[in-house]
Amino acid sequence: MNEFKITPQTYIDMNKEFIEDDIPFRIAIPTQEEIDKHRSATPIPQPERHTVDMVANMWAEHNRIEEERKLQLELNL
Repeated sequence: MNEFKITPQTYIDMNKEFIEDDIPFRIAIPTQEEIDKHRSATPIPQPERHTVDMVANMWAEHNRIEEERKLQLELNL
C-alpha cells in the first residue's frame, strides 16, 4: 500500500476545493502532531464481515425450484 504524507496543508487544500466546488462542508485543520498521533494509533479490531451475494442466492434458489418442477413434470408424464 502506498503511504503518503498527510499534513495540515492537505486539509487546507481539501477545504479550498470544497469552497471552489460550492460544497457546504469544511474540515477542522489539525496540527501535524494530531495527524501523526492518529495515524500511529493502534487500529480498533473490526469484526470479520462476510459479504453475501443476495442476487446469486436468489438465482440459485430459483434454479433449484425450476429443476424440481422439471423433475415433477417428468415424473407425472
